[in-house]
Amino acid sequence: MFISRNWLQSYFATELPPTEDIAETLMMHAFELEGIDHQDTDSVIDIDVLPNRAHDCLSHAGVAREYAALTRNELLSDRYHYHDIVTYTEDVPTVILENNDQCYRYVARYISHVTVSPSPDWLGDRLTAIGQRSINNIVDATNYVMFDTGQPIHAFDADKVVGDIIVRNAEDGEQMITLTGEEIILTPNDLVIADNEGVLALAGVKGGRKAEVDEHTTNIILEVANFNPLTTRQTARRVKLHTDSSKRFENAISSELAPHAMEYVSMLISDVAHTDGTTISGVSDTYPVAEPPRTITLSLGHIQRLLGIQISTRDVTDIFERLGYQHHEQDDVFEVHVPFERLDLTIPEDVIEEIGRIYGYHNIDTQDVGGYTFTPRIHPQVYLQNTIKNMLVERGFCDVMTYSFTKKGEVMVKNPIASDKAGLRKNLHTGLQDALELNSRNQDFFGGDRTQLFEIGRVYTKDGEANMCSIAVMNAGTSANKKYGIEREQLETLVVDIGNHVGTQIDAEYHGNTLTFPLDTIHIDPKSYENIFDMKSCEETAT
Repeated sequence: MFISRNWLQSYFATELPPTEDIAETLMMHAFELEGIDHQDTDSVIDIDVLPNRAHDCLSHAGVAREYAALTRNELLSDRYHYHDIVTYTEDVPTVILENNDQCYRYVARYISHVTVSPSPDWLGDRLTAIGQRSINNIVDATNYVMFDTGQPIHAFDADKVVGDIIVRNAEDGEQMITLTGEEIILTPNDLVIADNEGVLALAGVKGGRKAEVDEHTTNIILEVANFNPLTTRQTARRVKLHTDSSKRFENAISSELAPHAMEYVSMLISDVAHTDGTTISGVSDTYPVAEPPRTITLSLGHIQRLLGIQISTRDVTDIFERLGYQHHEQDDVFEVHVPFERLDLTIPEDVIEEIGRIYGYHNIDTQDVGGYTFTPRIHPQVYLQNTIKNMLVERGFCDVMTYSFTKKGEVMVKNPIASDKAGLRKNLHTGLQDALELNSRNQDFFGGDRTQLFEIGRVYTKDGEANMCSIAVMNAGTSANKKYGIEREQLETLVVDIGNHVGTQIDAEYHGNTLTFPLDTIHIDPKSYENIFDMKSCEETAT
């Protein structure tokens, strides 16, 4: 997630510290840092938001809440405002929701008599800073609120919508053309937004050309909805359209966010696209099954045991207040009302983890965890693979990893990532031979007079999966042939040496400059590794 410093500053009245300090604070308590991009008038922090926090922190608001909790800064609550000259009506769009298993909530509203034009500089600049293209003030407003709150939003040209807004499954073979010109053939598993004549948008993934907002648009319908994460992901993968919108729905967001985002985007559009006659309608809110509020109960003793610290009731209360968690405490038992956006908090241990990271894991003393009462066990296959790896590396071989995906294979991929990666490899030697050829071209750069590679990995056939080892050698000229022998002789000698090293005969197949043999059928005598672990040394290492 790209976080603009200027954008983040809009959440705070006090001046933020240097970007590097902001990044370090977030890294120490919340996210991994991917990098910082210093631009002419802004700085952008690239943070790695893991799936468990994607529902609230794929947004500037989520990161701002985190930073406020960590630094005890106060968040501004009035960042959006309606323009003074807009008027209001009671008219609302008619929405027909046919599948509430795939659409949890659908909020819609009319905004009439707007003007479509380039966005003001501040709006365009903030989107550009995080790598988004400025399109026009209406579309930019919807994108801005999405990256601000984490809630995807779509705007339709109301004059191009015929009849009602219908949230339904597509008909088999039904077609639509997306905003970016892709022609998509739909299936009944795909959820679409439609009117009485046809498809307007692929729900949660991409808008369509039919009701596109353009320079002639004067009236719009705003959509703020929540779609099923699984079916949205399946549709996005099937049609090969992965958008910022689908990414957020795939990771799940709270339906309770929708009305807030609707108000924010309405305020922003009233500000950047108003005319003297701009009119904002009421809200059509279709919400068949409301999300129940969540409450988690935990005790101070449980917190102390799990974190290994003697944290006080006062400190726990302080952390809850910094995080914005409504709570009640009695006799060292806390009843925490989980904020709607925190879908990851479901059990007491989740809340205790929050306490720990705000408290600071670096502030928790290291403790002795000695006193083992078990004997570690060696996995025979892992031991075998590592034994062979170590032997080959000692002899100057380089361990490589080639693609598991190939153009064709006995096992095919349902949704390939590329046309030349539609199958799973059925052997290792084909990829290793390619790697050998590529590396041998750079032999002069690497030094030496031969190229030696190996790979240990899985192959996939119609009979199942198997662990294999493949080894490749290529001499650099006749002098290397005299020094080491021809490649086949080197490989044959190597197979014998490996067999002697692991205590069994190995049957290998040869393919040019490579050999391959299975690992699953090789069994090592347990006596060769059963005494590797000495319990006393294990305990000393652990402490």
